[in-house]
Amino acid sequence: MTWADLTAALQESGALTAEWEKAFATAPRTAFTPDRIHYAGEWIDRGKDSARWSELVCSDLPLATQLYEDGQTPSSSSSMPTVVATMLRHLDVADGMRVLEVGTGTGWTSALLARRLGAESVTTIEVDSDLADTARNRLGGAGLGVTVVAGDGALGYPEKGPFDRLHATAAVRTVPPSWIEQVRPGGVILTPFGTAFCNGALLKLAVADDGCSASGRFVADVAFMWVRDQRPESGPFDIDDVRHSPSVIDPKWVDEETAAAFAIGLRVPGLFRQRVWAGYDPLGTGRSEVWDGVSYAHCRFADWNGPHAVSQSGPRDLWEEISAAYAWWERNTKPDPTRFGVTVTTAGTQRVWLDDPENVID
Repeated sequence: MTWADLTAALQESGALTAEWEKAFATAPRTAFTPDRIHYAGEWIDRGKDSARWSELVCSDLPLATQLYEDGQTPSSSSSMPTVVATMLRHLDVADGMRVLEVGTGTGWTSALLARRLGAESVTTIEVDSDLADTARNRLGGAGLGVTVVAGDGALGYPEKGPFDRLHATAAVRTVPPSWIEQVRPGGVILTPFGTAFCNGALLKLAVADDGCSASGRFVADVAFMWVRDQRPESGPFDIDDVRHSPSVIDPKWVDEETAAAFAIGLRVPGLFRQRVWAGYDPLGTGRSEVWDGVSYAHCRFADWNGPHAVSQSGPRDLWEEISAAYAWWERNTKPDPTRFGVTVTTAGTQRVWLDDPENVID
């Protein structure tokens, strides 16, 4: 598949709208992807396997371009083209608008914005100075004099504000107040959003007329790596004084239903989860584990309603909290993420709501 083939497929699917077709054609991902990419557990070097590199870059796939020290978790990537097109559509730009992009990465999205709005209208900020330098060079080589800043995206870039749009390419758990301050009243903040329990969804906020708050709904399903200073850090946990009980819900309902997991993460913030195969368990069963750094719980997938299916430790009964949150989700007719919204203020408060800003989740 060539880049032209992929863009044609994006157009046919409806992900790529007419206003972005020229930008995708004149700023292909191939021009902004490094020679080494990481996919399916391996590095692909363009110099050694150009055919494989081209195949991946011209496919509708997310590609890691840099990893954390663990050698597995991406710290920078080239996002899935469908997701990029979807986010740009929801950004809802118009000629003459000025955009702040948080998370430059390879520079590809900056290039798309520059092709659509003009390079002088785009400012992008990247926390990794090496990535910022490389992206600046790529953009300059393409004749796009985008303002590329090395710095903390959570602080924005007030020197060039206020902006009409803020476009983040990394997920947050808390929307930084500086973003609201640097977007004009009526402007839009578009950012991936998630919780430690479930990452995530695309949040579209409109800044209020007084410039002191922003509010809006989740508009699409997306999953992005975290803004670095909001990356969930679960830490170790101790398990002692274990309490056993049956579960009132099948853990697969939470594990396999993304809408339920997203709602639970909003309802019970600060919980981490993982699915594990417990080889040291005499039953050798898979299970869902949750913890908050102090309390811990797990529920077996097999015989989940048996007397010892749930094990809990610490001051909180986490599995009961999850079960109660799941019951709340069911009572509210199993809302998907688009029924939820968020209101944030420059004072640092953040409220999550269901259906209406007045119906705050507490």
